[in-house]
Amino acid sequence: MSDETAHAVVGAFLDACRDALLAGETVELSGLLDLNVVTEPARIRRDPSGRFSEIAPANSRLDVRVGVDLEDRLASHRAAAVVLVMPRSGTFGEILSEHFAKLGWQVQPAEDLAGCRALLEGGRPYMLVVDHALEERDELVAEIKASWRTNPVPIVTLHTRFEDLRHPDRLLVLGDLAVFEPVAMHPFLRSMDQVLAQASEEAAVFERQLHFRTPAREEEILRGFDLSDGFFKDAGFRADALVGLTTAFREAVRNAEIHGSAEDSSRGIDVQLLLDHQKVTVIVEDEGPGFEHSEYLERLEAEAPVSMARQRHAQGEIGGLGIYLMHRCADRLEYNDRGNRVTITKYRPEA
Repeated sequence: MSDETAHAVVGAFLDACRDALLAGETVELSGLLDLNVVTEPARIRRDPSGRFSEIAPANSRLDVRVGVDLEDRLASHRAAAVVLVMPRSGTFGEILSEHFAKLGWQVQPAEDLAGCRALLEGGRPYMLVVDHALEERDELVAEIKASWRTNPVPIVTLHTRFEDLRHPDRLLVLGDLAVFEPVAMHPFLRSMDQVLAQASEEAAVFERQLHFRTPAREEEILRGFDLSDGFFKDAGFRADALVGLTTAFREAVRNAEIHGSAEDSSRGIDVQLLLDHQKVTVIVEDEGPGFEHSEYLERLEAEAPVSMARQRHAQGEIGGLGIYLMHRCADRLEYNDRGNRVTITKYRPEA
């Protein structure tokens, strides 16, 4: 159908709706909306002081009501506003349900991974609370945050006091709030309220966020590359822009692995990917001592990078070309004072 034909069809449909409304008929739009014109009779309108009154003329207005089918569907989405993924029912889950009920939220329980996935298929909840008793907890968090549709959903994860999130033994995708046992109920409930508020504020700034930690081990680093590649592609990066972004990111991670972690798998590498409507910001941080970067970055524009790399090797140091490569591939490259955290900025290609 051509654009001209489509405009003609839409115009004829709107004309028919208008004529039906002016004739006093109700227009039903396939269970979505019911439209009709309501006429309010003339009435006496009094001044609040009671000193005088006037006659308000008759008035006609358009009355819009949500269709029954659509209202039922919206109600089913509201019913899954907060999802509690807890294999065993108990006092803790009951307290959480009661708390959110008092705030006007509705709670939907899920006892296993399949149940949670079914709820996510039916709609996008406003929050997930995932208990450590769920064996597939980490897989579920990674699945939700890696999916472009469910990435914005805030997740609260419950952990035992023995878990070390700073130094995971494999790549770990992080939720929005991690709570460790023993749990003090009132501070925990306040924290959950803050997570909801923070998620609302961040949604006005960031379209998507992804935060993960990985040990400095090859197979886990490669998993991180796959995860990030999907994030960049979903953000709309293609061709040269995608190559430049992935090159800069991978070089930053490799630097963190070789220089920061000294290839020690007990040390973690922290990665954050932040996407807003203009750019993607990549933050890579390691646990190393850092390095003096300010003078080095200033010399990038004035000296040949190959000569600088040779000078570093002559002084018994390694590397040099990697920073130049990141500098060329990114739109902006920044280090923290210590030099163990690099921030890469790449502007999104125009649609």
